[in-house]
Amino acid sequence: MEKKKFFISFFEDFGLLFLSVVLFIGGIFILSAKIAFWSLFLGIASIQIGIVLIILTFDSFIKRKSGRLTDEYKTLNCLVCRAPTFVPKYQATTICHDCQLRISKTFKTATLVVFALVTLTATVGLVSQNQDLRRQAAQRPILVCDQGVWEPEVCQCGVWEAAGPEGLRPGGSVCEKGVPSRLCSDGKTYCCEREGDSWDCYQVE
Repeated sequence: MEKKKFFISFFEDFGLLFLSVVLFIGGIFILSAKIAFWSLFLGIASIQIGIVLIILTFDSFIKRKSGRLTDEYKTLNCLVCRAPTFVPKYQATTICHDCQLRISKTFKTATLVVFALVTLTATVGLVSQNQDLRRQAAQRPILVCDQGVWEPEVCQCGVWEAAGPEGLRPGGSVCEKGVPSRLCSDGKTYCCEREGDSWDCYQVE
């Protein structure tokens, strides 16, 4: 019976604390994995839940340890301030109520600072990623599909890069003189020669 009570008390004191620390450390590991979107989304959530559980566990631990004294007690010096404190006879060490409050306030302040820093860093990271995605989307050329027979077919839709037909943007071509270059829908550059209504394109090496 005593052994069972010991395991129950041990789980109540350290089980939730262990889970909280695992969530916190796991969140840091997920963030360090640098998986697009999911690292920030899951990592931040895990860290925040871990911090909240650590605070709740610490509060619960203090409340259980600072309960009413029984009729059978003795005097022990506080581990922190060395002030004499009345404790039950079965207790070997103690931390006085004032020291527990100071430790609790300090711990809460530190966890809140960490929480704020993690949230701020994650927010800045998400905003930066969003801006990069918008910038990349704005820089992508708009593909135009032209009529005629194209070989290969991926070049039917694309953008003339330079020295294109009349009406298209001119410039120096990467192809041989007079041959226009075209950025095709597969993202590669081709040199395209026209024969009637047909276009024969070959990839630029």
